Amino acid sequence: MLPYVTPEWVAQAGNNYSADPDNANKTFKGMNIFLTFRVLADPKFGLDKDIHFATHLEKGVMQPDSTLLSKEDAEKKSDFILSATPAVWKSVIKKEKGFVAAFMTAKIKLDKGSAPKIVALAPKSSAVIEAFHRVDTEWPDEMSPQRLQEYRARMAEFRQKLSI
Repeated sequence: MLPYVTPEWVAQAGNNYSADPDNANKTFKGMNIFLTFRVLADPKFGLDKDIHFATHLEKGVMQPDSTLLSKEDAEKKSDFILSATPAVWKSVIKKEKGFVAAFMTAKIKLDKGSAPKIVALAPKSSAVIEAFHRVDTEWPDEMSPQRLQEYRARMAEFRQKLSI
């Protein structure tokens, strides 16, 4: 199991995306997009500060900078920034709630980018969601108090190391 929004978790989602040739050759064929997901701070999820992670595609191919990034880099590089609470992202990733429904009911907000363009991309969202869904995720809100404390320490460690 990989803990939610850690570098390893984001990397595994990228590997899952790349493992399906339809993503680059069909669903996102020829597409260039830098999409950042902002997970809002929520102490229950061990997140004392917002965290950003990116999905960067060039000609439909996942790029190495599809990773955790600082707020400043997200704002500078992203075509789109989508934000939601960890509980909302969890419900979308676990496929308990659809991305489009969450977006249309403002559970997911567009912080940067064109609303009509992100709505036009919505039918392709299932390919990205599937990449995250296939990660065997350890959710912070389901951790024991001791494990959550370890997770928080790990988050602080890699945030400092990565300057995020």
